[in-house]
Amino acid sequence: MNLIYNTQDEIASKIKNFLLKCFPDIRKTQLKIIPFIVIGMILAESTVASDIAKKLKGDFSLIQHDSIIKRIKRFFSNKHFDPYFFYDKGIRYVISTYKKKHSDKRVHIVFDHMFSHDNYTVFMITMRIGKQGIPLWFRCFKGKDDSSAFAENLLKEGISYVSNLFDNSFDLIFLADRWFNSTTLMEHINSLGHTYCIRLKGNIKVFVYDHNKRRNVWKNTSDIKAKTYIGKAFNDILLTDKAYKTNLVISKKDGVKEPWIIITNGDTKRAIKDYSYRFGCIETVFKNQKSNGLYMESTVKASLKYFEGMYTIACFTVLFLTIIGADYTKNSKCYKDEKLVTHKKFNADTKKRVMSLFNTGLTLFNRAFNSNKYIRIPFSFTLYDI
Repeated sequence: MNLIYNTQDEIASKIKNFLLKCFPDIRKTQLKIIPFIVIGMILAESTVASDIAKKLKGDFSLIQHDSIIKRIKRFFSNKHFDPYFFYDKGIRYVISTYKKKHSDKRVHIVFDHMFSHDNYTVFMITMRIGKQGIPLWFRCFKGKDDSSAFAENLLKEGISYVSNLFDNSFDLIFLADRWFNSTTLMEHINSLGHTYCIRLKGNIKVFVYDHNKRRNVWKNTSDIKAKTYIGKAFNDILLTDKAYKTNLVISKKDGVKEPWIIITNGDTKRAIKDYSYRFGCIETVFKNQKSNGLYMESTVKASLKYFEGMYTIACFTVLFLTIIGADYTKNSKCYKDEKLVTHKKFNADTKKRVMSLFNTGLTLFNRAFNSNKYIRIPFSFTLYDI
């Protein structure tokens, strides 16, 4: 009789052990169901309760399918499940054991909003790992027009939370798109001792040096002309009517549709490169939750409480699979019998990743699940810098 490795019960047991390690007082009812929902989400590549239920085996095979669906839905809506508290416990443990690779201490943090059709809005803060990201902190809102989702106090709360996740051995660099042109946010990030690189809209007033007039003048950012082949930097400019002192960088014109205008309190020589990490760091997380992974947008009419519970487990699942993908990349010798094409050479000198860390973890998990040969799945939740 052939041995079966990484069975549903074995995987669930190991996820339970992790949850108990970082969340010792977790409710037993939650401990019994969360690992199986995570497994079902991965196998179904869906956050829909009926899809998750179809994939669950073992003792779940003895339960009517409709009953399993009801159990999952009840969990997502359970008043005793605090989704943000749950994720806080997990992410604090992961960051506390983060294996930093680069000596310069730089960690790129991105914040932005995600919309699930017109039904839900999520404010998300992510951390860059390789060319993608992991969720650090988020808050969910019903509909698309809830002003609470865009309130500066909420944004500052999230930024402060992330700041407290890391100790002084890390240099945090916060990246944001042009919808976050708030001097209040810039001042808050600066007061925490961190760097910001935020893209500006074209109609922002700045007091900046004019080479023709040979003095500082007020102009709109759209009137600052970019150079063709090199970027241009201005130190100690004044921003908006609040006259907030900061630095400004504009990228080159060549090869781009529209030059970036970046505001930063950090090194102007690095601002453009730092900002370029914004796209992979947060867009990949949203993509993994949507069309490239868990198809979260199939949930359209649930209550906010239900969506928060479902979204939290989806974030935990994305975190888990990304950690597996990073482990595969970092500890390749442990996977020598399981070759995945994660990179391709496009010329003699260039090697490009073609499979994201999330999809690497997803592929590996599916191969390992109920496999006739042993395939490593790491359950220590140790996150490696890639």
